[in-house]
Amino acid sequence: MHADIPHRLDAIERRHRLAVFGLGAVCLLLAGACIALWLRPPATELPDHVRLRELVVVDPAGIERVRISGDLPDAVIDGKRVDRGSAAAGVMLYDRSGQERGGYVTWDEGDNIGLTLDGRERQSALFVAGPDGTAALQIWHGGRMLDLRADADGARLSQSVDGRVQLQLPEVAALSASTCTLFRGGLADEVPGGLPPAQVRGICTSRFSEAACSACLGSDDTAQ
Repeated sequence: MHADIPHRLDAIERRHRLAVFGLGAVCLLLAGACIALWLRPPATELPDHVRLRELVVVDPAGIERVRISGDLPDAVIDGKRVDRGSAAAGVMLYDRSGQERGGYVTWDEGDNIGLTLDGRERQSALFVAGPDGTAALQIWHGGRMLDLRADADGARLSQSVDGRVQLQLPEVAALSASTCTLFRGGLADEVPGGLPPAQVRGICTSRFSEAACSACLGSDDTAQ
């Protein structure tokens, strides 16, 4: 028997022990990985859609900056609640103080859709479309307003001061039959229950000349 045989056997045994140890370590790692995968929470799936009544987005200071709602609250301007005049749904935007500064909404009364832009104290611009295809773009400051409108009475640009038309291009000499019927009915098709004659006449003279409104409504606030 060769003298180095015992040394060779010792070397083989050491290699065997190392191999067994290494295989065991690999098995433990695989078992740990399998357990980790098994215990891992399921991946979150993105929903196909979200159904909710209202969504409010706030900035880092907690101030509401965007509101998406199926029933928007009344506006608050300069700390005072301002009635919208109709239930409304859509998107409202707020400035860094939390004051409403405009939105993209639909109004239940009249079924109009519009884009509004507001200053700190009052509305400054309105772009609106009615269900019948009527469209208007209004911009104003103080008592002065420009109204670009297309409806049953044609397409025109009107300048008004304190609610009365001063200049209109092209001028509407007489209201169309459908428009006159709408005003004589107190705008009831747009506002349930209609409006009082004085308010109706004020709306008329903000869109048409005094002569055109008088030809339809009469010469005073009570004429129909």
